[in-house]
Amino acid sequence: MNRVHTSPRIVVVIVVAALALVGCTGQARQPDNYGSANTDGDGFYGNFMFGCTGVTPVDGEYRDPTLESQSFCRCVYNGMKETVPFAEAKAFDEAQADAEPGTEIVVPANIAAIQEHCGTE
Repeated sequence: MNRVHTSPRIVVVIVVAALALVGCTGQARQPDNYGSANTDGDGFYGNFMFGCTGVTPVDGEYRDPTLESQSFCRCVYNGMKETVPFAEAKAFDEAQADAEPGTEIVVPANIAAIQEHCGTE
């Protein structure tokens, strides 16, 4: 596997998104597919958007994000849904959640390309 250079911005998004998914492992069932974008913050989309923006939706909008913008996060979600098989996205999220704090995060090339594309829009 090739090593991909990661920016601090990408690292924060991935770590927080992974932690959001792990935090939902209590009684809630883990999503088994991307599902649809929704206004309720449900499913993988809701987990991803919370992890990416740092906020929950209000009236369907992720207002005043503490991490990344709503538009950046939606772009990454849509790009992943279109080009990254869900099993790969889930495996990456789980690997990040299991990583020791301070471990350098290696973002798969296909996900890194989406993040870079969305960061330039």
